[in-house]
Amino acid sequence: MIKFKDVEFAFELRKLAFCDQDYLKAMLYETISDRSYKQSGKSFQTLYPEAGNFTIFNNYHTMLNYMAEYSGNYDYLGSHLLHGRKYFLAWTYEG
Repeated sequence: MIKFKDVEFAFELRKLAFCDQDYLKAMLYETISDRSYKQSGKSFQTLYPEAGNFTIFNNYHTMLNYMAEYSGNYDYLGSHLLHGRKYFLAWTYEG
């Protein structure tokens, strides 16, 4: 299982309010431990075998440019707006 300290950030995490940092941490853990990812009926591990390279972005276009550098598949999940800004959790996977 991935740990929050292993996640990369495309921005300075420490500049966020503590409650926002906590929200992003919860978003990560809820995403990877959910029994039914996005109401699909399948777990995250089933849909994304060997997921890795977890990165959180604060800009959609930056995320697309960064993740396009990987030769494999990738997917992402957007957050709710936090103080007027949306964050994106992206990862690579096999399959």
